[in-house]
Parts: sequence; structure tokens; C-alpha cells
Amino acid sequence: MSKHAYLLLFAVPLWGCANGSGTTHAGEGGRSATGGASATGGAPGHGGSGGSGNGTGGSGAGGSATGAGGGSSGASATGGVAGMGGVTAGSTGTGGGTAGTSGAAGAPGTGGRAGTGGATGGTPGTGGATGTSGSAGAPGTGGITGTGGNAGAMGTGGTTGTGGNAGTRGTGGTTGTGGSGTSTLPRYFFGADVTDQEPAPTAAINNLLSQMKSNGFNFVRLRTFVNPKASDGYDQTNGYDDITHTVAFGALVKAAGMGLLIDFHMSDNWADPGKQCVPVDWQGYTNITDLSTALHDYVKSSITSLIAGGARPDMVQIGNETTPGMLLHICDSGGQPTSTAPKVTGAATTAGWPNLGMLLKAGVQGVKDVDTGILISFHIDRGNAYSTTKNWIDNAIKQGATMDAFGESCYQQYEGDANSQTNTQNGWQTTFSQLVTNYPNIRFFAAEYGPMERQINDVVFGLPNNQGLGTFDWEPTSQGSWNAAQPSDPSGTTTHALWQRSGNTYTALPDLALYPPMKTAYASRL
Repeated sequence: MSKHAYLLLFAVPLWGCANGSGTTHAGEGGRSATGGASATGGAPGHGGSGGSGNGTGGSGAGGSATGAGGGSSGASATGGVAGMGGVTAGSTGTGGGTAGTSGAAGAPGTGGRAGTGGATGGTPGTGGATGTSGSAGAPGTGGITGTGGNAGAMGTGGTTGTGGNAGTRGTGGTTGTGGSGTSTLPRYFFGADVTDQEPAPTAAINNLLSQMKSNGFNFVRLRTFVNPKASDGYDQTNGYDDITHTVAFGALVKAAGMGLLIDFHMSDNWADPGKQCVPVDWQGYTNITDLSTALHDYVKSSITSLIAGGARPDMVQIGNETTPGMLLHICDSGGQPTSTAPKVTGAATTAGWPNLGMLLKAGVQGVKDVDTGILISFHIDRGNAYSTTKNWIDNAIKQGATMDAFGESCYQQYEGDANSQTNTQNGWQTTFSQLVTNYPNIRFFAAEYGPMERQINDVVFGLPNNQGLGTFDWEPTSQGSWNAAQPSDPSGTTTHALWQRSGNTYTALPDLALYPPMKTAYASRL
């Protein structure tokens, strides 16, 4: 969806979606972290495996023999599988002795799976002391917690002999590179794009997120621009929606326990079907290789910053409403196309798809170079046009630009019939039903919507095999053409916005009452 607005003060007409005159801005369940170092463009490496213990305590008179030490743990790559703990300590000599201590757990890979617990403590001789329990495996960063080792068995009666010494513990593995973080995602993303609230005080944003969760929302979508302070930028004074502001807002979303979708516009200003502006810093490139490299490096740097700032995205969009392609225009100070043509573009045309494919793949690789667990999505504005969507997806796949999910803009007034809710819902149903039938390995979502909140959610939630990933109400915290009353609405309807902010307070508007019943209806997947 696109609108021209500075902060929250006003909104002006949008660029079109289906009709070219109106819209614009705009995982499945959590995946376990997978090990492996990832070279640029390369496959992930595997973590080291744990070394095996090799000593058994011999029996001596009075139990004087000592057991040999346990083996060292395997090295673990960062993001790889953690090294296994040392093996069971040597058993005590006959006559009973102090139980051997277990090997320590292997060190975890950063972002990888947790190390498993140490082995069971050494068995004591008759009359020996209790064996020491194994140490719990240390958890990988973002991984699941290691389980503790079992305690050694208790000796029965008698005096303590001189048993075997404990096996020496394994040493932690060394770290490598790559890997993925983990997250547990809902099976249905019940979301909203509230980027317009970025200038609000932190207390206000936290209040909004709390109200969103209370009404069933579990996901937030945030847009980001390359350089909004550039000469064609969205906010040339404060730089809102740059990656720094996006990290700060995203960290609040994650701290609230909500999922996060980051929408890369690949522009200094709004990107939509009517305009896809080449960022000022990229306008000097004369070939697609250099332009793709710039896009890759920008995405990689942004993902790195998001993760470092506590705002790891669960899914990203590579481009916004890229129906006509990406990086197509040189724009003026208001973010509108000029007559000047870029030196190189990525148009969604027969001749242009090789370039567009390179740009999409560069964005995907920029994400995967940092975190292979983040879901990838693309987005166009054809929620009521199956054939256009199919053509776009087929060309992307042909170019090797693969996706986990695909988003459609679904506004009644642009991708529907403003005079008929029935016609609009039927159009959405037909499009999404055909898409999930023809692309069983891709999940689909409404990346943006305004009016007809219950109807679009029912369409997406009801898709077979849980292929309906979710929906995102676009800027329900502001009022504009995207969520304005439609001719088909009941008399007296004034807006489909959900909240109105005053200071740190968000007051519910009438349409918010639609959401608690949806929260109940969709509870099995939220």
C-alpha cells in the first residue's frame, strides 16, 4: 500500500493497485534450527559429533584401580549441531569407590540445537558413595534447552573403597560460521502492518501491541526503505522507516512475543504497482550484476542489524507490490517517477525477467547468508487475478527465485468490487483456491487488506492443507482511502480503521469488534 504521509499528520491519495490508482504499501510453524556453516551461496556445514569415551575402571584389591577418562566432545560449528558430552566415567574397583563424574555437555553451536546432557554418573561399588550426576547440556543460542544427565546410583551400606577416578570431561567444540536461529511460529499469521506508528512514543507502541494481542493479533508487518533521507526519500528530515527505526520498532514487537514480517520496499520511498523507484545510492550502476550486488549487500546488512538489535524477522518480503517488477524508475523529491530512465531495471516482462530474477535471488541470498531459518515471501497486488499471479510466480520459479510464501494485496476497492461484498469475496476465493491447488509447496497470505476484514480472513484461513498462511490489516491505526467506507457498507459506516490514537492511548473503533470472534474461530492455529 502506498500513501504520502509524514508521520501521522495526514494522508493523500494512493497509487493504484489493480487499477493503478489506489493502493500501495504493503511459515509455517517454527522451524528447528539447522546446523551448518554457510559460505556465501554455499551449503551449510555440519557440526562436530561428540567423541566416544574409552576407559573403564579396572578392579583392584580394595578397589584401587582408576578408570580412564572420557573422550573429548566434538567441535561444533556456529549454527551447527552441538558436540555430544563426554562418555560415562570409569566404573569403580571392586570393594566400592567414589563414583566417576560424568562428562560435561558439548558446547552449543550458536543458533544451533542444544547439546545433549552428560552421560550417567559412574556406578559405585558396594558401599561406595553416590555417583555424581551428568551436567545438563548448554542450550544453543535460539535453540532448545539441553536435557540433564541421569544421577549415579546410590551405593548400599558398608565403608567406602578407593574406587575409580571420574572420567575427564570432554572439551567444548570450536565455533565455525553460519546456521539459523529458531522460532516457534503460529500456524496462522493474524497480523497487521502498523508501521505508521513508528514515530509514537515507546509507551504508546507497547500499549498498541498489548491491545492487538488481546484481540487475537499475533504478527506485525513493518516496512523499511533503503534511505528515506535521500533526495527522493519518504522522510528527508527524520529518516523514519530506515533500518535503524525498523530495528527499534521490531525489537518492541519481538519483546511482546509477536511474530515479525519485514517488508523490504527496495526503494527510498513507497514502492507499488505505479512506481518502483531506484534508490539514489544505486542509480549509478550500469549493469544488473552490480545492481544485484548492491541489493544483496543491503539486505544482508539489514538482516544482520535486525538480529543484533533483538528484532530477528520471522519472515521477509523481497519487494513490495512488485507486479510490474522492481527498480524501474528514477523519482523526484516527492517519490514520483520522472521521465529519466534508469540505466538498468528489473521489469516483469519477457525481456526483463532475467534481470528481475537476479534481483529477487540477490535479496533471498542476502537473507540466507545471515539466517537460513527466516521465511522468504514475494508480494504483488492481484488478489482477484489468478492468471496474472500464476504468470508472475511461474517466471520467478523459472529464474530460480524460490519462495516459502506469496502475498497478495486484497482491498475491496482495488482487488474486488466496491459495490458488492459477495462478488469481492468470490473473486478472492477463486484466486486463492486455484493458487493452492497449483502450488502445493507454497503458502499464501493476504499481505494487505482494509474493508471486509472477516471475509478475507475466512477465505485465507479456510484454504485446504493449512496453505493459508495468514493476513495483514494495513495500517488499521490510521484512516485513509485504503480503509474508507465502501458503497456496499451498511448506512452509517465511516471507516474500517480499528484504532485511533491520542497521546499514548489507542481508542477502539467499531470494526475492532470483528476481531474477538475471529480470535475464537481461528484459535486452533493462532
